[in-house]
Amino acid sequence: MHLRDRLGPVICCILFVAIFVLLKTEPLVVRPGLNGPQYGLLLFIFPGIITAHVIRHSQLFYAFLGAILAIPVCNTLRMLYFVRVRTLLQEMAYAGSAIFWCVMGAMLYLLLRALVQQMNRH
Repeated sequence: MHLRDRLGPVICCILFVAIFVLLKTEPLVVRPGLNGPQYGLLLFIFPGIITAHVIRHSQLFYAFLGAILAIPVCNTLRMLYFVRVRTLLQEMAYAGSAIFWCVMGAMLYLLLRALVQQMNRH
C-alpha cells in the first residue's frame, strides 16, 4: 500500500469537512431560497475527484471511506457550533446526499480518465 493510498481517505475527509463548514457558515451561498434545493451539495463532488486523482487503486472505496469518516466530524461541528435548523433525520439525509455526490465525483473522474485513455489509443 502506497503512501498516496493511505493519505487518500484523509485528504477526502479534510476536504469534505472544509466544504461542509463553508456551506454551513455561508461564505458560499448556492441556494436560491431558504427552503429551495441544496445546490451546495454538488460541491461535495470535489473531494471525490481529488481523492480519485491522488489514489492509484480502489478510488471509489477510498472516496467513500473518506466521506464516511468525515460524517461524525461534521455532525460534531454541527452540534457544537452551528444553529440547528433541521432535525437529526434531515441532517442524516443531507449527509447521505453529500456522500453520494462525493462518490459520484470519484466516478466522474474515473469516467473522464477512461475516455481520455481511450481517445489516446486511437
